[in-house]
Amino acid sequence: MTRLRHRPALDVRVEIRGELPREDAEYARSRAQDTAVLLGPDVHGLRLRLTRARDRMLTRPALAQADVELDGTGPVRVQLATGTAREAVDLVLGTLAGRVSRLRELGDIGLAAVHECAYRPQWADRPLARRRIARHKAVVPARRTQAQAARELLLLDRRFHLFLDADTGRDGLVHRCPLSGAVEPWPAGGDALPVLDLAEAARRLWLTGRPFVCHTGPEDGRARVLYRRYDGHYGLITPVAEGGRGAGMPSARD
Repeated sequence: MTRLRHRPALDVRVEIRGELPREDAEYARSRAQDTAVLLGPDVHGLRLRLTRARDRMLTRPALAQADVELDGTGPVRVQLATGTAREAVDLVLGTLAGRVSRLRELGDIGLAAVHECAYRPQWADRPLARRRIARHKAVVPARRTQAQAARELLLLDRRFHLFLDADTGRDGLVHRCPLSGAVEPWPAGGDALPVLDLAEAARRLWLTGRPFVCHTGPEDGRARVLYRRYDGHYGLITPVAEGGRGAGMPSARD
């Protein structure tokens, strides 16, 4: 007697932020369900987050983020922005499916970001006096080689990735160059990180126009990252030892 094995129901979650027509929200949920089925049995837990910014100055106010868990690889994430909600949903889910397919066939996703620069999320133009650190995030950096950290950065579609260097035992950071999309260590050339307090880090972030400033905190000597959020505020990432938490900084997920 042959018994049929049924694939467990896929865990598909869609989160809508901001004001969107009901039809667009239903479209996002339908496309997420369809994509989850098409991706195959080695993909689990598809998440889609769709945000509509209120800033009328943005030319790409619709921001979509999609991620899945791929067997043998781990989390794969894509974040892109376009003019309308439906365009953002189609673009991010199509890009995610393409990356999963390449990972299966070639084991990597290449640069993965060069041709997508026109769809990168935009920063809101918030006046300097009104900016604040809107999010504190304490993380336990994973021990990785620089090559492994670079691969994770691409898989998670991030601008930078903080890790614990497996070769040196020190905090390390890799980042994606805005123009070329190539992943490089920070700082370049093996230079030491500057020791900065938060006020000076924020000043350098503003003066340089960079998306982040990685520096050493004067309190504990650990690397930390002050970065620009898309809402115009700042975020702060601080590494902590496993089992510990930064003072006053609750652990959080992206």
